[in-house]
Amino acid sequence: MAQDFISMNERINRRSGHIAVVYGDWMIVWGGYVDHEQQTSTSQIHTHYHHTDELWIYNCLTEVWERILTKGDIPHRNSGSCGLLHEDFLYIFGGFHGMDNAGSVNGNSNYLFRLDLTTMTWEWLHPTGNQPAPCDKLAGWVYDDKLYFFGGFGPQPEFGVPFQHVIDPSTEPSGWPRGWNNQLVVYNPVNNSWEWPKVQGPTPSPRAAHAADISGHKVYVFGGRIGNTRNNDLHCLDMDSMMWSGNLTHPFELNPEGRSWHSLTFITDTRAIVYGGLNQYNIVLNDCWLLTLHSEGMDHEWQEFELSYDHGEPRCSHTACLFPATGELLIHSGSTQPFYETRLKLKVNTLCMC
Repeated sequence: MAQDFISMNERINRRSGHIAVVYGDWMIVWGGYVDHEQQTSTSQIHTHYHHTDELWIYNCLTEVWERILTKGDIPHRNSGSCGLLHEDFLYIFGGFHGMDNAGSVNGNSNYLFRLDLTTMTWEWLHPTGNQPAPCDKLAGWVYDDKLYFFGGFGPQPEFGVPFQHVIDPSTEPSGWPRGWNNQLVVYNPVNNSWEWPKVQGPTPSPRAAHAADISGHKVYVFGGRIGNTRNNDLHCLDMDSMMWSGNLTHPFELNPEGRSWHSLTFITDTRAIVYGGLNQYNIVLNDCWLLTLHSEGMDHEWQEFELSYDHGEPRCSHTACLFPATGELLIHSGSTQPFYETRLKLKVNTLCMC
């Protein structure tokens, strides 16, 4: 189909809702979508989901891109999934697969796939245990050989789940209400099972399009959207005690504004970078904030970091990866202001605009 064709440049440089991880000297890019505005009498957006049988590999040393084809149980095309690297495996969980995808729940799924990076072979995993809620725009991390997934946006779950779910009223007329959750679920690769950890302390409110990263035994979650609010709250989860800190943001101090679809990346054990995102007024951002942790991570300070060079257009729904060998923070692709404004204007997008 002619509309299914996208250029090589678009495959590499025009992605939103994709995942990126660092593996050795590589930054691996997978999934996501690209928008094309169709200049017709009924002007609308065609969303093209990128092929999921291919990886785009950026060699951080040679600065050269390479395309690698994979095999096996190829995941469905999607956006907003969570990609985590553990040993020589890339895990992909959840995402938005499109309304007509077999097996998805109103576009969302709770599928879990694993790619063996030594053989480039996918495997569709079917873990035992109580299944997590289907969702996209979630965050995740790896700790003690287990994979953790937090939050997201998806269909209303069954009663009796160990987390909160807040329905987005705009989805109710469809008959398939969706909304924001604060589920925390763990995948144990040793016995291929889902686990539901017991946590203490005030759990962050349901949210999607937030960002999280881990330093040592502490995970930090920043921002994200629930309802009409894009937050700037900062939460810490101690992975040893499984204790949530509560909101660490001091309202009368210097803080980044509330946002979603941003990135949070640790660059040292005590310093992390928040970059870009979408603010409360639907403005795409290109600000850069340095988070410095004190007192074993329970105190912190924010500092807006002015970049002295051209770092491209403001963007949201991008990825950020730290390449330790050079100390570079690699920001890849995302949606810019013109494309986001077009989506708002036309109001034809089937994705929740988190």
